[in-house]
Parts: sequence; C-alpha cells; structure tokens
Amino acid sequence: MEVRTRNRRYSAIGKRLIRRRPELAYIRNSAVRIAFLASDHEKTKDRRTIFGECEKIPEKYKWRLPYDFTITIFEPNVERFTGRQLEILILHELLHVGIEVDGFEEKYYIEPHDIEEFYTIINQYGMDWSKDEQAGEAEES
Repeated sequence: MEVRTRNRRYSAIGKRLIRRRPELAYIRNSAVRIAFLASDHEKTKDRRTIFGECEKIPEKYKWRLPYDFTITIFEPNVERFTGRQLEILILHELLHVGIEVDGFEEKYYIEPHDIEEFYTIINQYGMDWSKDEQAGEAEES
C-alpha cells in the first residue's frame, strides 16, 4: 500500500522556485495552495519510470484537504537524484499548475505537457536531465 506524506525538503525547493523563477510568477501572484508530498511507491506508466506528478484536488475532497494541488515525488524512482535534478523535477511539476483568472475568481486546472514547457526544460537542462551527468545548471540553494 502506497504511503504519501508531506515533505519539508520538497516544499522548500518548490517555494524557492516559485519565489525566484520568472515563469512561475503566475503561481507567486495567486492564492493557490500546493502540498509537496513524498511517496514510498515506485510508479511506472507504459513501462516508463514516473519521477513525480502534479494533481488537482477534486472539489469533493476540498472539505478535508486544505490544498488546491499536490505535487508528489516518487522517492524510490529519484533516490539517486542530485539536489539539482530534484529542482528540475519540481520545476517541471510546478509548470503543470494551471491558473485561470475569471473576474476576481481563480480557477485551477492541470496544464498539460506542451512544447514550450518541454523546450524550457530541455533548453536549460538538456534532454537527459534525469541522468546524473546531464543535469546542467539549476537554481542555486
């Protein structure tokens, strides 16, 4: 059975990225609430390793969960990641946080993968960012 718990390290990385990265200004300037979680589960999909995922909390659970999104890192899949690689992964997951402003109300959704997002990650960190030697330069601690 999978166990997910809030993780202070991932939260600190995420908050630092939101504070410093210009492409995340829309998150910084919103009221969105994001929980950063660690999972003890190895996740795969279509025989590919899943390092992390961003999920929108369904409305029916908002009474119990004080967040709009969760970002989960699958720890068995990232146990050899450097701090830099974790930052890249969390940046990638944060780019899935979609916010649309309708008058004074914010509406949240999952931003799908798109060419611009992939271009940002690949241009800055390389195609093989998840491999030790290829991580490039990320945000400093």
